[in-house]
Amino acid sequence: MPPLEEWEKVYLRNITFLEDEHGKVGCVVCHGGDSSAEEKDAAHVGMVADPSEESCAICHSDITLLHDTSLHATLSGFMTKLEARGGDLSEGTALDEAFGNHCEQCHTTCGQCHISRPDEMGGGLISSHVIKETPSMQYNCVACHGARVGDEYLGNNAGISADVHWTQETMTCTKCHGKELHGSGDVTEDRYSNTVSVQCVDCHEDVLTDTSDNPQHEQHIDDLQCQVCHSLDYKNCYGCHVALDEEGLPCRTSEPSVMTFKIGYNPIVSEDRPYTYVVLRHVPTCAGTCNYYGSNLMTDFDDVSTWKYATPHNIQLRTPQNEGCNSCHGNEDIFLTEDDVNAEELEANRGVIVIDIPDPQ
Repeated sequence: MPPLEEWEKVYLRNITFLEDEHGKVGCVVCHGGDSSAEEKDAAHVGMVADPSEESCAICHSDITLLHDTSLHATLSGFMTKLEARGGDLSEGTALDEAFGNHCEQCHTTCGQCHISRPDEMGGGLISSHVIKETPSMQYNCVACHGARVGDEYLGNNAGISADVHWTQETMTCTKCHGKELHGSGDVTEDRYSNTVSVQCVDCHEDVLTDTSDNPQHEQHIDDLQCQVCHSLDYKNCYGCHVALDEEGLPCRTSEPSVMTFKIGYNPIVSEDRPYTYVVLRHVPTCAGTCNYYGSNLMTDFDDVSTWKYATPHNIQLRTPQNEGCNSCHGNEDIFLTEDDVNAEELEANRGVIVIDIPDPQ
């Protein structure tokens, strides 16, 4: 094939790719096409621009099998919550159409973590065609998870400090969440039911064994989630609505987010998470989220609380609520009460609303 102009080499301008294992296997192994053709157009017949799983599985079948059942691939976290609210996601339904337009773009392929930015964020190769073993925190993780988690972790919320794991250790997302990215091999309902999900005690085992060094740990290790004492105010998003704009493109609108910190009863009590009190975050979903596509698409909306178990990413050693016992005890402001919940969502949240605030010490 004749030599290419510089502008035609944009995808492979970095010589590093040609020297690594992926560059040496040849383009057609992953992308298809015809390597014997002498003309550019003929060589590209049958080419797959974003081959991802099928091609990756040629060499990485063990990883792609895990990915196929991961939350990044199945979006089962979205599906199970919509179905629990009475949503019908069977093919051809109004909610299925809404899901396809507004939720499925969150599906992430191998390439959108290891080679390019996610399509949802506009796509584009991160570093020519270099395939990165560890996804870029900036261009991959925070590209999708930036509005809440990313801003918290990096300290982008006005007046709220960045997470201590970032400021003191410069830990990237995969330091904690590496195993979760590909999943456990089982389809799970959400990230908290994933058997390979990370917990604070995975690194901080001493908290479990040396409780006598800290009276608060000794007293509350089994009934308080770690974030109750060690996280700061975080972003809560309320009513989100989906529709199509004037050009027929999917769009979203939502009420302004609110910075707050709320403690409530644990909605997902389990052996791993036995706590009585946990930090709660409001979900963006509301009863009318998908009204553009039809009325009452979530017939059992009140069956699932709109204040959910949360793990804010702005962890600090010292916080306002762990300054002393009465920073929490008797402090109604930091507990989720009926006054904090929208009237139309009271029934959905009865199980997590705190009625009796712990007495002052």
